[in-house]
Amino acid sequence: MGGSLFLGVLLFAGPAVAQDGGERWGGRGVRMEMTAQGATIEFDCGHGSILQPVKPNAAGEFSVAGTFTPERGGPIRKDSLPSDLPATYKGTISGDSMHLEIVLSDKDRQPPPFTLTRGGAGKLMKCR
Repeated sequence: MGGSLFLGVLLFAGPAVAQDGGERWGGRGVRMEMTAQGATIEFDCGHGSILQPVKPNAAGEFSVAGTFTPERGGPIRKDSLPSDLPATYKGTISGDSMHLEIVLSDKDRQPPPFTLTRGGAGKLMKCR
């Protein structure tokens, strides 16, 4: 029952619904497009993906596996392409607000937590 309720929110969320039928979330330094299959996420200096449905529990909490790919400004050498790092995306959804954390095994590369708003476009300043 919880899964069908979540899907109903995706289908009837008005302007928060992306063109592909997914749900758009955004905040400072982050933009997320959620679908029934997972999510794609863009950050100021990185991007990520979740290849499974994001299904919050009754308290609005979720924890799903995915990847995070750090980016940096300037030209990228062919022999130094960014690599996907295993990541756990943990968060809480409350109403139209989401708190999102990306947990990496290398704590020195850990991105800061983010606050996203349902239907938000996100404010990205791509690294240069």
